[in-house]
Amino acid sequence: MKHHLLVLRFGAQCPWYRWVIDQASQAARELGAEVTVKDVMDHPELAERHRMFFPFTTVIDGNIRISAPVSAEVLIRIAKGTPEPKPTSPMAHGERAGPHLIHKLTPENIKATIPLCIANVRPIADREKVLWTKEMLKRSGCAQLGFIAFQGEKARDVVEYLPSSLVPYPLPKKDSSIAFVTCIYPTKPDVDYKSPVLKRLLAHLREEGYKELHVIAGRQRPYPNGPLSFFRRHGFVELGEVDQLCLGELDEEELILMRREL
Repeated sequence: MKHHLLVLRFGAQCPWYRWVIDQASQAARELGAEVTVKDVMDHPELAERHRMFFPFTTVIDGNIRISAPVSAEVLIRIAKGTPEPKPTSPMAHGERAGPHLIHKLTPENIKATIPLCIANVRPIADREKVLWTKEMLKRSGCAQLGFIAFQGEKARDVVEYLPSSLVPYPLPKKDSSIAFVTCIYPTKPDVDYKSPVLKRLLAHLREEGYKELHVIAGRQRPYPNGPLSFFRRHGFVELGEVDQLCLGELDEEELILMRREL
């Protein structure tokens, strides 16, 4: 059987995507497989077909979906059907607030957020992230797309959003009055930097006339935006499970759609 790897990406929303493509290409060479890369901004039907709710997803042979940045070695093991067991580990979200200064998220400062989730990894789509942000500002008509929490000159946390009508994921409801959190990160077990940026976003969205804010969160893990308990603390309610997210080798997590009235 000849394997096929399909890498789906939501534009350059997540700067991991170039590394994900690079790992898929390496795995394909080892497997003698074909690899295809598609942007779901141009092909939203693929996001629906493969139940994509993450900035990137690697699909192996049309049925194994991996929505995490995993190495070529792991992709090869999964494709060959020899994954190594890796139990899901819940992650607590810190409640002690850290010092912060909140800035609007702009194309000029967005590169400061990249080390929050990617450290010493190449290739990184940092330039592409800036260009993507400019394009989303143009398409949405928004003046900004989120907020960054700084401690001194160092970014500590960031929240990004889009009008739900611009999100290519197969969400049950898309409306110009609904904003969608495309990313809020990172999650720390000791200090909570996410609450300040989320609170600022909620206030901003009310001023902009949005009626609701939606987010997809892992039930126990901080992938893509969780854990669930963090959003519950901020008044979000569960609308239901949308998928089972594969994070790697035999490592899965429930994805829950959540809603907060504004």
